[in-house]
Parts: sequence; structure tokens; C-alpha cells
Amino acid sequence: MMRRSRWHLGWVLMLVAAALLVLFPRAIDALKSLEQPAAPLRAGSLLVARPGRVSENFDETVVLLLDAGAQRRTWGVVLNRVHTPRGERLPEGVDRWGGPVNPSLHITLTLRRPAPEGAQPLLEGIAWYEGRREAHLPIGESLTFEGVSAWSPGQLEEEVARGAWWVLEGQPADVFTAPGSLWEEHAVRHL
Repeated sequence: MMRRSRWHLGWVLMLVAAALLVLFPRAIDALKSLEQPAAPLRAGSLLVARPGRVSENFDETVVLLLDAGAQRRTWGVVLNRVHTPRGERLPEGVDRWGGPVNPSLHITLTLRRPAPEGAQPLLEGIAWYEGRREAHLPIGESLTFEGVSAWSPGQLEEEVARGAWWVLEGQPADVFTAPGSLWEEHAVRHL
């Protein structure tokens, strides 16, 4: 009797394993089909870091692309870091950490109308320029970033293809929102 129940248990376990092997890939495919398609990589796109899929420099970050293209360097600034990833304070006159590349470079995003001479339009009502915020601008109308986030040609496309980032259309509200909750607000839509 004992041998027979073990034999039945063995068959039941094999049937369950076979069912899982068939059903698990289908369940994964069904979940993938629910994901929103990635927005194109272009100036004004947002990159939202997927948990556990990016380097530690970009854990829980949202990056605003300033320039993007398959044949040229793609770069932008991290919108939601008020310290460096190691927790160091930013210098006076700098609002946010833009990324690990070229920390001597300062980029300012501004709502000022008209935009300063040489500023590049980005999103509706927002432009960017290289340099620090002008001292006379009211707080809340511009943000200065130290450093940038940059990828060589094709590198970001590869990272997106392997699932490291969610790509969204950027909105002006994303830029001038409180940085502490920005990643959570976007990530929760995808988790």
C-alpha cells in the first residue's frame, strides 16, 4: 500500500511539474503583454530605473533626456537626487545631482520666459542651458544640476531592450516636482 501511494505521489508531482513548465512561460508572456510599450528615446523622454536592473548610480532614479539618438551620444540629468549616490551634499547653487559623468558640468532647466539666450527648448514651457542658474531668478523657476548621465551610441537602447529602464513621455510637471517621490510615482504604474 505504501509503495502504491508513493508511486501516485510521484506521478502527481511529475504532472504538476509538467504543467508548470507549460504554464509558467505563458504566464510571463501574459504579464509582459500588460506592460505599456516604451516611448521613443528622444529629448524630453523620462527613463525610470527598474528595480535591480541598473547600476547602483541609478537605483531608484528618474532621468530626463536632454538629447538622444541612435547615432549619437544620449544624455540627460537625474531629476530626483538632491545628494550624490554616496550621500554627499551638493555645492552651493546646485539643486540636484545630474549624474556620474562630468561633475564639473552644470545644466540648468528653466521655466523662464523668454528663455535665456542659447537655451534649448525641451518640454512645453521648459528649456535647458549649460551653466548655473542666474542669481536673480526666483527659486522654483529653475533647477541647476551637477554632472550628467550619458550613454555611448546604442548603449541606452541596449539597456532598454534588456529591461533596465521604463521609457515614458516626459511632462513639465515631472521636472519641477518634489524629487523624493518622483521615482515611486512612476514605478508604481509599472509594478
